Amino acid sequence: MKLSKVIAIPAIALAAGLGLAACGTTVIQPAPVKPAATTPAAAASAPQVIVNNNNNPAPAPAPTVYVPVQAPAAPAAPAVQSDPWSVVVAYTNDVNTPGGNSAAWNLLGPSVQAGWNSDYNTFVTWADPTSFQNVNEVSESGDTVTFTFDLENGTYGTDVPYTDTFTVDNGIITSATSSTVPDR
Repeated sequence: MKLSKVIAIPAIALAAGLGLAACGTTVIQPAPVKPAATTPAAAASAPQVIVNNNNNPAPAPAPTVYVPVQAPAAPAAPAVQSDPWSVVVAYTNDVNTPGGNSAAWNLLGPSVQAGWNSDYNTFVTWADPTSFQNVNEVSESGDTVTFTFDLENGTYGTDVPYTDTFTVDNGIITSATSSTVPDR
């Protein structure tokens, strides 16, 4: 729980203390009480209260008060893409976007990352000069989507047509097969 510190200013207490200090010694007597019997012992039983502010230190400052404050709600976690086609679009857009390689890699499950020797740098070497063009959904069934695209890659050739099939589980590409399309 996060606490906000609220400091009370002891101005009133300080002013009251200074006022009493200026007065010197003050004797406060209780209101006279008529004793049941008028004897000297009964009359002496009402004690006097003496306040001497001249010898006392300044009043202590008011205590610090801590007020509990409810912590702000954590930001909502990004929604997991459950639609396989949405994940394909996110993946191809991430590869196409400069600086998007990390996001694209994070959409790949361990079995698909193994195709890159589970090595992010190997993936980046392929993804940096790569772009997906003309990405089109062919079919979708359950968690599996098949799509076509033209792969432009400065290292491996340009404008090569492919058909891929991805299986998506909770927003992660868990399986991927790819084949070139001859003479499309």
